[in-house]
Amino acid sequence: MLLRHTPKEIVEREALTIQPAKTCQPIGAMYAALGIHRCLPHSHGSQGCCAYHRSALTRHYKEPVMAATSSFTEGASVFGGQANLMEAINNIFTIYDPDIIAVHTTCLSETIGDDVTQIVAKAQEEGKIPAGKYVIKASTPSFVGSHVTGFGNMVKGIVEGFAAKSNEN
Repeated sequence: MLLRHTPKEIVEREALTIQPAKTCQPIGAMYAALGIHRCLPHSHGSQGCCAYHRSALTRHYKEPVMAATSSFTEGASVFGGQANLMEAINNIFTIYDPDIIAVHTTCLSETIGDDVTQIVAKAQEEGKIPAGKYVIKASTPSFVGSHVTGFGNMVKGIVEGFAAKSNEN
């Protein structure tokens, strides 16, 4: 069907510039997290960011993409999103019961300076992360790099989240 619209002769195009589609780091991080069995990606930022990332991946793969968000409001944007992430971790494990939550940051949480490592440690300390469950994290500011950088940062976060020190020298 489509071949009938293909020209018979090859035309050399001089004014054509080919640029690969590039988008922000959190999309790459979300994609990397979706590759882990029973892992729920979590966008630490506003609902709009997460909705954009999910819809971009859903449109591309023509499959629904699941992800959670910290749902920043004006208050979290000013005072930080620790309370939002702590509540999200608790709700996600209670409602969706994944084995892993993969938290990636957005430009908003990066700009206000949320310390995700400290927040996850506090959640662990307060018992919000059930035994045998994990929260891994990656710094993925949207204003640096692309989805390729975000994928790499999440893979690094995955390795750091699951790597264990050995006693051997």
